[in-house]
Amino acid sequence: MIIKFGTSGWRGVISREFTWDRAMAVVDAVALRLRASGFNSIAVGGDCRFLSPELSEAAAERMAGCGFRVFLSERSVPTPVLSHACRKLNLGGVINFTASHNPPLYNGIKFSPHHGGPAGSDDTSAIEELIASGAVPEALAGGSVSVTDFISPYLADIDEFLNPGAFRKAGSLRVVYDAFSGAGSGVLDRKLIELGASLRILNGKRDPLFAGREHPEPSEEGLLDLSASVRRSGASLGLATDGDADRFGIVDESGQFVTPHDFMALLVDYLAASGRTGRIVRSVTTGSLLDRVAESRGLGVTVTPVGFKYLGAEILKGSVLLAGEESGGLTLGTHIPEKDGILAGLLAAEMVCHYGMGLGLLLEKLWGTHGRYFNTRLDLPLTPSMSSYIVDNLFDSDKKEAAGLPVLSVNRIDGVQLILDEDTWVLVRLSGTEPLARIYVQSLSAAENKRISDSLAEEFGKGSI
Repeated sequence: MIIKFGTSGWRGVISREFTWDRAMAVVDAVALRLRASGFNSIAVGGDCRFLSPELSEAAAERMAGCGFRVFLSERSVPTPVLSHACRKLNLGGVINFTASHNPPLYNGIKFSPHHGGPAGSDDTSAIEELIASGAVPEALAGGSVSVTDFISPYLADIDEFLNPGAFRKAGSLRVVYDAFSGAGSGVLDRKLIELGASLRILNGKRDPLFAGREHPEPSEEGLLDLSASVRRSGASLGLATDGDADRFGIVDESGQFVTPHDFMALLVDYLAASGRTGRIVRSVTTGSLLDRVAESRGLGVTVTPVGFKYLGAEILKGSVLLAGEESGGLTLGTHIPEKDGILAGLLAAEMVCHYGMGLGLLLEKLWGTHGRYFNTRLDLPLTPSMSSYIVDNLFDSDKKEAAGLPVLSVNRIDGVQLILDEDTWVLVRLSGTEPLARIYVQSLSAAENKRISDSLAEEFGKGSI
């Protein structure tokens, strides 16, 4: 049996790649890997997708049969909450049934070792080899399953990273929250209400079909209903989390989408102004505004490949203030080495309370100081011929021009990033979780971004025929 982990676990279309037997083979391999590493305890849970609750229960019983002390979530649970539980309870790892933001037809498994962050290549390669070998762990006595509330301890500890006084000072904060029919429902909204916010909730009930969303990602396209609700209600802020609540989406007081690039830059400025220090860690696809703000505050910037396992590894080294990536994932360095959409939403709300103005106005001020970049991403369905064309003509060659612009330099930390001028670049990479080619563009105008991405999409399409 061949199973390959991507940048964030193993995922597949249900009943085609992701089957019950294959999922249990991953569980067996995790048991063997943990046992060989000297661990005998684990947290198990999942999101609101089809079969995630049932698979979680089955995995818990299977691990207990191998002698593990298993802490099973009492309900659908966000990925960052499981990460927090792993660290708080000093467990050996996490088995998490989720396909994050993938379409409803997908499910998957995220495995995190004892530090609570995404597993690195050493762990995932070992697990892949154990699956391929067909190894099965022997039954051992002494295992147990404890159904556990992970959410209450998480919400109690999250205050360490917030300023509850800012919420009290602001009085009534009006927020619209789109839970995307996912595991964030009953977590982010619960904390906001506790902090005194007035709240309207969209898609707060479990729905494995994500209320008809074809691609349940809190991107600009995925937040149209949230934007409309903010405008209709006159709310101060709109927040969203994806299916497992590790990613965030934000709209400002006028219903405009706030990109992760802009929000993270704004957040770093806010954190630094409050006296917090440390490195900023970002993926290579994240925009340059974050660097400008960090440098103006005297903070160093570390750039990683795409995937939170790389950012998490930097957090584990220490001295990190914030780590984030353009796809809507961030965390604070003293929190967990895993992205946390709940914390991101709470910090956005805190900034609105602290400054007494919406994120839209705050961004205008930030752009006035540091300039404005436009960052976009275009996802292309990837065929084998297109993949071959991209590899041959981009990854394995030195491209001299792109979209009619000369290439000044090339960065190959992940995919291929072509530097076109001081403020303009394009990066192409193949997704590690879906059959997609992603084209990331930064420039000084949305129109130029569209021209560059459309030009490359046309090239890739024609070249692969």
